[in-house]
Amino acid sequence: YIGEEAAKSAAFQHAGVSAGGVSKLKCKLDKDDGVWLYEVEFGVGRTEYEYEIEAYSGAILEKDMDD
Repeated sequence: YIGEEAAKSAAFQHAGVSAGGVSKLKCKLDKDDGVWLYEVEFGVGRTEYEYEIEAYSGAILEKDMDD
């Protein structure tokens, strides 16, 4: 697996935020429909982000942003 730190870094980079501005960070390894992935959730200001990142390649499978 790429590891939690790499998964968080990929999500932060995609969202265009730095780790220092992030709050309410959650990251967990999960298996969904036979695929291992990291679920990364965090907030920046009033915006909440959710990412699903493939655990082997680091590819972003899903992303969601709510204001």
